Amino acid sequence: MYFIKKRNVLNAFVWIGTSLLCISSNTVQAADIFNIHAAPKELQQFIQQILPAHPRFLAAQAERDSMLASYSASDNAIYNPELELDTEKTDIRTSTVGLSQTIDWGDQRGAKTQIAKHRLDAAQAMFQKERQQLISDLLFVSRDFHNKTRLAMLSSQRLKLMQDFSSLARQKHAAGDLNQVELDLAQLAYSESVLNNAQVITEQIKAEQAYIALYGSNMKSAHDKLTELSIDFDEVALPSDINVFLLTLPQMRIVRANVAASKNMIDLRESESSADPTIAIRGGKEDEESLVGVTLSIPLNIRNNFRAEIDVARKEYLQTELLAQQAWRDLQRDITTQTKHYQLMRKAWLQWKQSGQISMDRQLKLLKRLWRTGDLSTTDYLVQIKQNLDTQSAGIELQTTLWSSWLTWLESTAQIESWLQLNTKRN
Repeated sequence: MYFIKKRNVLNAFVWIGTSLLCISSNTVQAADIFNIHAAPKELQQFIQQILPAHPRFLAAQAERDSMLASYSASDNAIYNPELELDTEKTDIRTSTVGLSQTIDWGDQRGAKTQIAKHRLDAAQAMFQKERQQLISDLLFVSRDFHNKTRLAMLSSQRLKLMQDFSSLARQKHAAGDLNQVELDLAQLAYSESVLNNAQVITEQIKAEQAYIALYGSNMKSAHDKLTELSIDFDEVALPSDINVFLLTLPQMRIVRANVAASKNMIDLRESESSADPTIAIRGGKEDEESLVGVTLSIPLNIRNNFRAEIDVARKEYLQTELLAQQAWRDLQRDITTQTKHYQLMRKAWLQWKQSGQISMDRQLKLLKRLWRTGDLSTTDYLVQIKQNLDTQSAGIELQTTLWSSWLTWLESTAQIESWLQLNTKRN
């Protein structure tokens, strides 16, 4: 066969194609292998309440249900029987009734049913993938809106601080306690804070609109309480047998189903090339004489033997399997990268928390007092103020990055529903 010959170039990766086609359903439904703490009860209940009525969830569900309907339809017969009535009146009156049935000799029905079954498997895996993506988006936009609001509040505080500083600098300059260079520096710092505040507010508005678009405007008041919940950012590692683990994920279940459907497409094209016979039975009257007839017709695939269509199906199968191998490599890369990125973000967050947070208000008051008494230059004052505020902003941004990394890892490893203890079938 053409396909078998072509596969000689794939010896290095042939195991993945075999695994995609032969992996058992028990392996696909493998239990979660990560020992992570469950999300807070309030968060679980909130997602359980939001998810079933969300438009994206309902759309994904409708897409899956349409494939289920297609699978049911694929089991119907290919050919319907035909009824023929004929009457003719010349010197002799002839009337006949005929019934004919074409036989699905090549079993197109079986091939189409198998293709529809694999496409249903892909749709079920896609439904799980889209469901997990929606949950991840719901949690991230809520946290991002919350943190962007915190950054906006911090920026407003910076703006007010620089405004007061600029006003006080002008007073000191008028009294002869501050030279022109330092006054200009104070005014430049204020102008910079105005521009920075406009950018931060713009980002906060974008985050707010993203939240409203995903949740709806009536849910805006719910996010503050949820985003303040304490989350256990667990330590995670790659599975010991990552090859088997990858094949259990929805991403690879979709690929596996597509490979199997492509293989069955060869069977369908071969069945379509078969000569499906038609049997017809006729009965009637010719004047007073009874007529009975049987007809067998068989198409002759001479001018078109449909071998080209079969060859196309085989080449498409080869292409699908090669793409499956690349998809497996890409998924392995993504899971490895996401796991290591999360590990780094978690380590940075823990170090941030252990370093302790100096009271910003206390430090700002101290710096202002030192500057007013002349114990701190204007340049040093601005540098330390900027460092203080930038450090606070960095902490908020680090938390956002950690959340994003955590949710991305949960989603890509198909653990997000387990984390939230959702009573949803994983299929």
